[in-house]
Amino acid sequence: MQDVSIQILRYLVAQWQEPERDGYTYCLTPTQLPPEETKLSDESIAAIQASETGAILFWSPSEVRLVLPPFPIEFESTASGWDVDLMWSVLERRRIVLVLLLRMSGFAVGIFEGEHLAVFKTGSRFVKGRHKKGGSSSARFARRREDQARMLFDKAAETLQERVEAYPGSLTHLILGGDRLTLLAFEKRCPFLQHLEVIRLHRILNVERPSLNALKELPRQIYMSRIVTYRPDS
Repeated sequence: MQDVSIQILRYLVAQWQEPERDGYTYCLTPTQLPPEETKLSDESIAAIQASETGAILFWSPSEVRLVLPPFPIEFESTASGWDVDLMWSVLERRRIVLVLLLRMSGFAVGIFEGEHLAVFKTGSRFVKGRHKKGGSSSARFARRREDQARMLFDKAAETLQERVEAYPGSLTHLILGGDRLTLLAFEKRCPFLQHLEVIRLHRILNVERPSLNALKELPRQIYMSRIVTYRPDS
């Protein structure tokens, strides 16, 4: 399985040649499986079942290409032949994506209109690393670290809510990025995230340091698809 940007996917698709024999294109919504007659490999079935965004399946008796899109497929559809236009109608739909990047070093909030960063705000607070010594000094250090983390989380939560409530458009998706454990702790501190759960995608963006530059570099990762190609009889 390969992760590709939309630009690379466009290049790869241009090289595809539709098999001469019977073929179909299936757009599958999340939790939906393709018809049994496609006889997909266990790997492909598992990938489709695990995908929270559904799948686009280019199928023929001799060859299969599977695309897991970056955003959920909203409507089931089927077309005869390998219909790449059907895929592009899904992938190129306009999205307004809210992003929160968070690590102990700081946070960044951004709203993307398509690939354009329309709204952003960053912030940083120094949160000390873990204390290696024991005893009372270690306990004091832990309390100080917890206080610093709470201040960081509260500032990130405040900024997130302010930017969302001030934005005049309708958000279509929320994606978090940064350190997974830090994000889990933040969720307990930010009740406002519950109001956004309906638009949240649960993949975590890989970002080492939240910043404006990190936000600017995100579109490639946000719009990344996963593809796999195989022959059913191999």
